[in-house]
Amino acid sequence: MFEALRIAFPLVSGIVLGIGVLWLQAPFFVLARRSVGLLDILISDLDEDDKFAAVNAATNKTILSLLKTLALLALVLGATAWTYWYLPGMFWLDTLGEGWKFGVFTIGTVLPFLYPRKSKSAYGVMAQLFHHLILDHYHLGKALLKRQIKGVENAVNEQGTSAVLVTGLARAGTTALTRTLTERGPFSSLNYSNMPVLMAPRLWAKFYKPSKKETQERAHGDGIKVGLASVEALEEYFFKAITSDRYITEKGLIAHELSAEENDLYRRYFKSLCGPDHVYLAKNNNALLRLPSLLKQNPDMKVFVMIREPLQHAYSLMKQHQKFTKEQQEDPFILDYMNWLGHHEFGLGQKPFVFDGHSLEEQDRNALNYWLERWVQYYTELQKIEGVEVIAYESFLAAPDHVVERIAKVSGLSLNASGVERFEKLDTKVPEHSDALAAQASKIYMTLVGK
Repeated sequence: MFEALRIAFPLVSGIVLGIGVLWLQAPFFVLARRSVGLLDILISDLDEDDKFAAVNAATNKTILSLLKTLALLALVLGATAWTYWYLPGMFWLDTLGEGWKFGVFTIGTVLPFLYPRKSKSAYGVMAQLFHHLILDHYHLGKALLKRQIKGVENAVNEQGTSAVLVTGLARAGTTALTRTLTERGPFSSLNYSNMPVLMAPRLWAKFYKPSKKETQERAHGDGIKVGLASVEALEEYFFKAITSDRYITEKGLIAHELSAEENDLYRRYFKSLCGPDHVYLAKNNNALLRLPSLLKQNPDMKVFVMIREPLQHAYSLMKQHQKFTKEQQEDPFILDYMNWLGHHEFGLGQKPFVFDGHSLEEQDRNALNYWLERWVQYYTELQKIEGVEVIAYESFLAAPDHVVERIAKVSGLSLNASGVERFEKLDTKVPEHSDALAAQASKIYMTLVGK
């Protein structure tokens, strides 16, 4: 029994240290985020008075976090030392050899890390911290952007196409079309491997070289397989950073214009992703918010807008909203991730588009009518815009090769349209809804498809 007690004290001491290290994880992460936040302010382009006030506030928070972390560290080390050296002496049991004692202590420090803990997130804690450190700080992102676009020219391609943009309301088939084009043309795009260093993917690529296998179904649960080299809607973070989220409000995403300076940065950014013989390909469901200014300032950009039969489309949006709401409640990091990328289409962070300053009244997002209204609002706005090509989701399902041929003709690019895989999608029964709203949406659909 006494031998067991001799072993128990250093073992408990090690366990205390191990648990303490795990316990310190949260305050350490807060300290790390506040430290990088202070750096972000220091490199910002705020005027001197605003920067001075912001630096003072951030410094105070950082110092307070540092002191808290140090106090907790002292507590953990004190408890470890007390159970390792002092406590055994109280019971006259400090007679275990130092080698054995330290070995048992080491085993104790490892045990808390072996205890199985269910993770609520697909991302580990260090990955989550890294995402926060990079994506939470726009000034840091802008500094990285300067490195990314250094020496890149923004000249318009007078003889051809420099960029292809695929857009449309979410769940209209934009991902499927973008992936099809990626495989069949001279395109370069952002992809999952660029996360979270989206403002400097060339720099990040020097350190991170992931596998290109697509083995995991994406979060939407729609059967589309993705990997770290899969194209995704990631360029919206660029617009969020350079505009400092000026178009994102509590009530919705506001239509806005890109200034000449912002557009210059955008052109140099997307050109930095492409070699001399490649064309930038982007999927961005928020593009309608700034599409008129994009078209005006980028005559060498071709825009293709996906549209889907409104009732099926609205129902798909509603189901995705319910799915992501549940998942974000279980794993808050999913909400952070989607907010970073400007994905406000559904879930707890869902925000409607706001055109002409008219935001709609709050409604039940679990009712089909809410999503039908989003559909009508979006495609009514699209009707005002010239210079885009509208592609019906149903046409893409039925004859994807014809759609690729059409895009090749409009863009002037050489695309391989042979053997394009068809997508199977069956209509589903939709819940109750307003017949008048459905009729309005159907009329808009027929008008746009007939363009």
